[in-house]
Amino acid sequence: MSAQQLLAQLMDGRWHGRTSALTGSQIDALRPPHEDEAAPVSPIDLDRALVPALAVDGRATYPDLARRLGWSESAVRRRLEELRRAQAVRLEVEVEPAVFGYSTQCVLWLTVAPTHLINVARALAADNEVAFIGAMTGVHNLIVITVLRDSAALATYLTDRISALNDIERMEATPVTSYAKRTAPRH
Repeated sequence: MSAQQLLAQLMDGRWHGRTSALTGSQIDALRPPHEDEAAPVSPIDLDRALVPALAVDGRATYPDLARRLGWSESAVRRRLEELRRAQAVRLEVEVEPAVFGYSTQCVLWLTVAPTHLINVARALAADNEVAFIGAMTGVHNLIVITVLRDSAALATYLTDRISALNDIERMEATPVTSYAKRTAPRH
């Protein structure tokens, strides 16, 4: 066993399959309102019930939340919008890739010369197979999480795409068989 620290997320987007079943307006609804206007908020009584309720069911409607929490629908709606604007609450879509025909996930541990790290990360970030890229401490300084249709697609990706990047000195591939938790804080 070894433990490393994630130093930086090096990919702006997320795996395209994450929101592939949603319409454009549904994807827009997940985005925080006015990202550039984030302001701190102080917790209020409603938050102590609202946040745990959302953790249990992030798809709950305003009327359902209001009924469960004993607050008015308008108060719940207004407070959730305030928390989202302050970026104190973030809505994420978590998808099981197999539902969309992607049965193979793999973590790639790459060793890249530090001077080439950003270039390799940018090149891989454009790939549809890539769900996450991060710089990290340790022998392998780049972690890449991939999502592919099957083992044959993984083999092709490793032999055709990864091997074509001359700046990768070493690679290890670890298949992912299950997740305990997928969402991680953004940095």
